Amino acid sequence: MTSTIVTGPRRARTLPGVLGAALALLLAAGCSPAPQDAAAGGEGTSTVRVGPLQDPNYLTLTRLAGSMEETVGAAGGEVEWAPAFPAFAPTAEALRGGSIDIGTGSSTSFLSALGEQSDLVVFAVEQDSGLGQGIVGRDGVATVEDLVGRTVAVNRGGTGEYLLLLALREHGIDPSTVDIQYLPPTEAATAFAQGHVDAWAVWDQFYATAQTVPGAQVVASGRDIGSVNRIVHVTTRAFADANPELLRAAYDALARESDAASSDNSRIADLAAEGGAPPEVAEVIRAVPPATIAPADQALLAEFTSIAEFYAETGLAEPPADVSAAVVDVLGGSS
Repeated sequence: MTSTIVTGPRRARTLPGVLGAALALLLAAGCSPAPQDAAAGGEGTSTVRVGPLQDPNYLTLTRLAGSMEETVGAAGGEVEWAPAFPAFAPTAEALRGGSIDIGTGSSTSFLSALGEQSDLVVFAVEQDSGLGQGIVGRDGVATVEDLVGRTVAVNRGGTGEYLLLLALREHGIDPSTVDIQYLPPTEAATAFAQGHVDAWAVWDQFYATAQTVPGAQVVASGRDIGSVNRIVHVTTRAFADANPELLRAAYDALARESDAASSDNSRIADLAAEGGAPPEVAEVIRAVPPATIAPADQALLAEFTSIAEFYAETGLAEPPADVSAAVVDVLGGSS
């Protein structure tokens, strides 16, 4: 894959005055349970410990609908829910620390966390339209070309920075001409709402929230720029090897919620509203076509390879040395 990017992005400045409260729906902070013996998940068990993200997705829906308890129960197990996590980084720590067995992240955050280690594996992926992630601009920023000379908020090395650099590459724009601001999503929400940044590269409920800011408009969606960043559901290699029936049951719960969403496009939006999203944010989410659950197979490996190559070409983050062991196919065996 050939890149037209020849220089790195301008070094980020610290924005004064943008720290503090983000929009109300983004404020809740997750906490992880106390670490346990990391080896626990590697032994046969009857309990599946699940750590969802705060951002709504199919794993969150399995809790709301009780489908995780039903499928895991039918496989002879039980489910234990951990408090929701704010991002994948603490989820990965909890997985490696042995306090949860299943969690959720994005392709980019998963690969960033993977590094040189292969102890984390994806077992399910949400195949989506690409319309739930992208870049939102304000105050006249309407196209990717308009980003030149403007400030853009991203999360360092994650989905936001991936989306921005991908958009710039697709349009032949040198990243050094854009003033990149590294901010976590809750701080970026405040910065964008208050006009301290001109654009925000972001995903899911944050992306919907950005679109409701007065004067905001979508600069480019993930589909527009060819993003292959997905929501992925993750376990440890040890848990997958020791508990294939329970992992398959967890996959079946995700697939059940995906099937339900295909006939009711409001399920994710309703879940966001129950979590405190304002009506206008829920309406933006409602307009996004529902994703479908698929196994982590060779098609996902190809997408991971594409992202890893993009990381290497752009210097976005340290790419994992090898992604070939990063998935386990619960329908067809380990990859």
